Amino acid sequence: MPPLPSSPTRPTPAELQVAVVGAGAIGGAVIESLEQGRVPGARLGAVLRSSSTESEIEAAVDAADVVVEAGSVDAAAEYIPGVTATGTDIVVCSCGVFARHDDPRDLLAGGPDTGRVLVPAGAIGGLDVLGAAARAGASDATVRHYTIKRPTALDVDEQLTEPREVFRGSARRAALGFPRTSNASVALALATLGLDRTEVIVVADPDVGRTRHVVEWESPVGRYELQFENSVDPDSGGRTSAITAWSVADVLGALAAGAGPGVVVLTGGRPVEGHATSP
Repeated sequence: MPPLPSSPTRPTPAELQVAVVGAGAIGGAVIESLEQGRVPGARLGAVLRSSSTESEIEAAVDAADVVVEAGSVDAAAEYIPGVTATGTDIVVCSCGVFARHDDPRDLLAGGPDTGRVLVPAGAIGGLDVLGAAARAGASDATVRHYTIKRPTALDVDEQLTEPREVFRGSARRAALGFPRTSNASVALALATLGLDRTEVIVVADPDVGRTRHVVEWESPVGRYELQFENSVDPDSGGRTSAITAWSVADVLGALAAGAGPGVVVLTGGRPVEGHATSP
């Protein structure tokens, strides 16, 4: 019997070249994971800081397949329009920046070849089922996000002896009032009912060692309660959950593999009514 023909070999995809903006708690961990080869299919192309020149930024973005913003809301406001204008995707960690705009897509460059904004789930999960529930019907839905952190992470200087509610309002107001600690609320809002219909309660608790998140959803399609307790990154002053950087790495790994985890995607298309993402 003649030998069977061998199966064609799949071409090895080129590695995803990643430019990282910021080298703090999140950016530093993402940089380290890329350098150590812990994100299969992706490699570090450049690190951009506040001291980077315009020519350095332009060269890094031109060479990148994807940019990771891990700096600040001001950095996000600067990079999102410029990066998406080149047709390049940008992973935005400081998603509180979208609270400054009536429509989150206002920050994206216009045009048919605009790059996408990818918002990682970060400190919470379940955005896939909650996003699906929002698509099933948002008019009769409610969503509430509790964040419980140590007082110093919320800039509460007073010596508390018991938990204290320091904020209650919309995700938009939370992001404007607590821009460094409300990214999870904004990601939840973008995935579900939007910034003005997502209720956020922020609690300062002197007895917590980890950051706690509780998400409550109710609508005709179902009732869900999700709880997360995250270790904090020691370099973040208690503001950032250690899992956040690995959420970013998960997004990069999924992009490199041509698949996608539960991320929030903003494109230049028309918004979907009652749902902040666009297909």
